[in-house]
Amino acid sequence: MMGSQPAPGTRATTVNRSHQPHLAIIVAVTMSEHSPGCLHLASGDRLCCARTEGAETIATAIGHETLARGPAVRAFGRKRRGAIAALAITGVLGAGCSQLPFSAAWDPFAAAPPTPAAPWRASEGTKQPRLATLIDRLNKEVQIDPDKEHGLADLIDLGQRLNPETWRTWEEARVAAARLGRSESAWFPTLAAVAAAGTSRVIEKAGRADGGGVPITGPEATPSLQLSWILLDFGRRSAAVERAGWEVMAANLHFNRKHQEVAFRVSESFFALDASRARLTSAQVTLEQASAVADAVQARAEQGLATRPDLLLAVQERARAAFDVQDAAGQISDARARLAESIGIPPTVPLKVADLGSIPLPTDLPATVDQVMDRSLVRRPDLAARLSALRAREAEVKQARAQFMPQIGVSSSIGGDFSHYTFGNAGPFNFQQQTYGAFLTLNWTLFDGFDRENRVREAAAQRGATEAEVAELELRVIRQVWQAYTDVKTALGKRDFALALLAASEEAYSATLESYQSAGLATVLDLLAAQRDLARARFTDIQSRADLLRASAALVYASGD
Repeated sequence: MMGSQPAPGTRATTVNRSHQPHLAIIVAVTMSEHSPGCLHLASGDRLCCARTEGAETIATAIGHETLARGPAVRAFGRKRRGAIAALAITGVLGAGCSQLPFSAAWDPFAAAPPTPAAPWRASEGTKQPRLATLIDRLNKEVQIDPDKEHGLADLIDLGQRLNPETWRTWEEARVAAARLGRSESAWFPTLAAVAAAGTSRVIEKAGRADGGGVPITGPEATPSLQLSWILLDFGRRSAAVERAGWEVMAANLHFNRKHQEVAFRVSESFFALDASRARLTSAQVTLEQASAVADAVQARAEQGLATRPDLLLAVQERARAAFDVQDAAGQISDARARLAESIGIPPTVPLKVADLGSIPLPTDLPATVDQVMDRSLVRRPDLAARLSALRAREAEVKQARAQFMPQIGVSSSIGGDFSHYTFGNAGPFNFQQQTYGAFLTLNWTLFDGFDRENRVREAAAQRGATEAEVAELELRVIRQVWQAYTDVKTALGKRDFALALLAASEEAYSATLESYQSAGLATVLDLLAAQRDLARARFTDIQSRADLLRASAALVYASGD
């Protein structure tokens, strides 16, 4: 800070003169354990740092006498001020300025954990705020009605609009599109405005026998307008544009596959939530039946027809059924959280999900596995994206081979040199010079240490690696389709057996309960065994339904539909 008075709260040491200084530069550094120290320079800039020692103030005032003392004195004063300022800055940097942006240059280990035995703790200045701008913005743009029952189609629509992964792949596709625009810009000419302006001082000693010189001073400006245009490059630009176009295609196909992936994950989570709800309902029914069995055993025990161990077994079975109810309720909460994650919203957002109980299940497979495989090899976006990447690698080979050819272009410029000089004691004069030119350019690299040959080899190897990746992905697609088709076929068969098992278990439980309550032919152990078998049959029915839905969704996802 400029002036003749020190900053408030600082101690200043001034150089006493017999006359008023013409110019004073005050360098002040204030440090304390509660506030950062700052170095105030004459330019108005401040250099601040933290300090752990006690409060300290450094102030220096340098008087600059009048200009009448001559250039030698002025030069000595400038050198002295520069040296003192450098010493002050060195003292500041050596006083413990650990918060400067370049402090790791002399103490890099200060940014690492202090010891191997204790975890690293971030300071208040290095803690980062929570990054939730995208989530907050999406939640504001897409309003979720808490009173609406969302079916599977509604949930998939929310996932495609809210899931951050769809936004990431969308931005990646836009990046690839912008890269295509950059590659096509090479076909256009380049126009640039270049200018330099300033003042100079030259001591001209040519022809002076006395060793003196004539000073030449004055401002100068050299503006110019430059144009360059590549006319012929033997396929460099066309190969770059072709490569960027295939990369845009690959990015767009990855974007489509990400939408399919989000839809599959939402469907899978939705089916899991539906199964969790069905398990809770089944557990509650089992608890009611266990309570009824316990009441029946209690009634027979009061009549002397059942023993105390029989009653304890019934009570134990009721407690197990109550535990299963609580466990099923907890699984619903977990399933809701996974569904919210697949959609891209926090689990705290109120979301009413519809029930799938009334929706009919798939009953058969209309197509053969070979038909599904053929369709998947054509419709899978990730496979098509890998093929696009292979085409991009082929364009890289073309571009690498084009580097052996020359580049032919034109370049032109128009500008001038405008000066206003003073030559010694003579009067000032103006100097103006206008220049323009147009040239046909040739740029041909004849030898570069086999760099171009190795570029061709590298591009060809990358093309071969990408071709192998395409073949690998084709095999993976065929295996995924085969597995998903087999899973659906197996789930259909298991579903039929699960329904038959449930019907048989219900009849066996009803008959055993009736026999125990009326005739007394069945024992408590028979009744409890029938109850457990019925509970397992219910869970088997629920699991078979969930497996069939999940396998059907996996088949759709594997086929690329």
